Amino acid sequence: MTERCQLLYLSRLAADSSPACVAEIVRAARPQNKARRISSLLVFDGWRFCQYLEGDAAAVCALADRIRVDPRHTDFRQLHQGVFTGPPLLGGRSLVYALSYDDSLDGVEEARGPEAVALLAGLLPALDREPEFHGM
Repeated sequence: MTERCQLLYLSRLAADSSPACVAEIVRAARPQNKARRISSLLVFDGWRFCQYLEGDAAAVCALADRIRVDPRHTDFRQLHQGVFTGPPLLGGRSLVYALSYDDSLDGVEEARGPEAVALLAGLLPALDREPEFHGM
């Protein structure tokens, strides 16, 4: 059995990227995450990405490394990485996409470790997320 990992990062939209690139990120990530058995939550507030990843440790770390060098992102900051032994937080969904219309990611950005994950989970009810997704 492989070790399950959770990782949370925050990054900023690159100055030369349009917010429209987020649709392409979501469209491309869903099948790739599914193939790698990674579940994720991507929150975008117009200039920041906050993403929670869960899955096999090697697959999650490899994905984070690819995101870190993606030119659509800048200022990649890993807020948490750790072994995850609980039930899947995202119900196995490959990518849940949500929008934040206010400064609610500020607290997550300042936190580190499991506290950052808990803060993000607490924001879910207020986020504009896909209608079929009801929990984290």
